[in-house]
Amino acid sequence: MSEGQLMNFEELGVSVMPDDAILKPPNAAMRKLLDDAMVARQSKMMRAKDRLLIFPADIRPMKGQADFLAGLIFEFSKKPAAVQRLRGLTIVLAGGCDGNQTYCSEVVELTEIVNSEKLINVVVADKLSDEEMAQLYAASLGVVLFSRVDCNPRAVYEGFVTDTPFFVTEFTRLPALVQHLGHMTDGDVSKMAEPWLWTGGFAGRVREFGRRHLVEAEVNRKALEWMNQNYLSGKELDPVIRGEETLGTFGGGLGSMFGGAPVAGGAGGPSGLGGLGAGGLGAGGLG
Repeated sequence: MSEGQLMNFEELGVSVMPDDAILKPPNAAMRKLLDDAMVARQSKMMRAKDRLLIFPADIRPMKGQADFLAGLIFEFSKKPAAVQRLRGLTIVLAGGCDGNQTYCSEVVELTEIVNSEKLINVVVADKLSDEEMAQLYAASLGVVLFSRVDCNPRAVYEGFVTDTPFFVTEFTRLPALVQHLGHMTDGDVSKMAEPWLWTGGFAGRVREFGRRHLVEAEVNRKALEWMNQNYLSGKELDPVIRGEETLGTFGGGLGSMFGGAPVAGGAGGPSGLGGLGAGGLGAGGLG
């Protein structure tokens, strides 16, 4: 939601918490799967991460899969050296087609072009189970999102649980509190591959952040504090219904509803509600 839209709501006396104002812990069931996947990987003495990136999103134009893949085509890249250094990397597009068959076909065609160059391997995995997603998060060097429009997606926080940093566009709109736990780009596909060359360097800080801060009770507490602060500092509005003319219209409607006609003011109150003072709701009322 834009700043202008938020201001419009404030003018109406409605406070709206921006979606990027809070952290988004994974739900309890998904978090357990993510933790279990990490424990299982460590118990098997596997290397910390595979040469793998996960792109967890339904395939649709707003999620940017086509732009993302176009930036990986070595033949047309403005930064071919960066693409060349990604040789042997596997990228999993984990998400089903969202209904736009034309766009989904374009994504498949671009995948085939990238794979034909034999530098990067792209897998269109379709919709996966939560268990499969958890295993991919645990194995991946990073979570990639190339959205045109997005706001603080939960997929980023699922990655935190498995010590998986993010590689996203600035349109993803993450809170400032987490922006040091990955890489953000301006969406220029020609520069897209460069940050992936520095996937290391976080030294467990991503998972530690998730352990300390992705606590549902703490996030809920902060949301309640925000609500309380906005309630105390909010402005008092005039009643929505005001003036005898408006009330008269309302009262006339009641009279008609009960089989009578709109009634002029009487002893019972403002114009249109006089039937109440006379012992009924309009002519032929209940009195």
